[in-house]
Amino acid sequence: MRYLLLFMLSFIGFHVNAVSEQYTVRTEFSLCNYNEGKGYDDVVKSQKVYEKFLLKNELKYSRHILTPILAGETDYDFVLWGTWPNGEEMYKEYGAYINDYKNTGKNPFTCNASYAVHNTGARHLRIPLEEYDRVQFVEFANCTFTKDASFKELLEISAEHESLIEEFGYGGYGVHYLRPYRGFDDDYPYDMVRMVHWYNRDKRSENIQKYQEMRKFMQGKGMPDKYAKHIKSCGNVRVFGMEFLYNSNQ
Repeated sequence: MRYLLLFMLSFIGFHVNAVSEQYTVRTEFSLCNYNEGKGYDDVVKSQKVYEKFLLKNELKYSRHILTPILAGETDYDFVLWGTWPNGEEMYKEYGAYINDYKNTGKNPFTCNASYAVHNTGARHLRIPLEEYDRVQFVEFANCTFTKDASFKELLEISAEHESLIEEFGYGGYGVHYLRPYRGFDDDYPYDMVRMVHWYNRDKRSENIQKYQEMRKFMQGKGMPDKYAKHIKSCGNVRVFGMEFLYNSNQ
């Protein structure tokens, strides 16, 4: 697999007019199935038990649960999505889990595969927290890089894109770039996954209405050509519903 020039980012902005800061965190995701007789609410309840362990031990970790909506045929029922602020906190939490956590109850689910990625927040057009949906739309697309791609330049383009989007009035969403880190086969066929999430359904609908006009606006600014220098293709788009469960990183 081709890899970009990888730059670890820690809440660093790349454009003076950018609305939000770009950052990189560590994220894991596990593909899971409900055990017999169990369902969504049982999973949420079991995760709340682990949150208490995290808080007691001052471990920094957050978790979401994702369920397929428009994702084609899957061999899993849901995805557990967890994030640490950095690699140090990742291994600290993992060490505490495998050594110190005593799960006295029976898990309502079984996970068959787990992966970790470098999760870079590339741009965000945020809305007030009280306007967030409980379950948000999240879209994933598999992407490959061009031969001469630069991740640093891709983030600079994303920051410019964010400023232009704000000017246009198209917002209420965020974009992340997920790069393989742990658990992937050496012949994994993609260089990254592009994740787009919308804070509420109204913003998603509004953005659909504005899409063609926004697309013409971006073409006039030369943005598609700028992205094409680094991203060869993005496809196999899948949509999930994502619900926030907890964040002990307070």
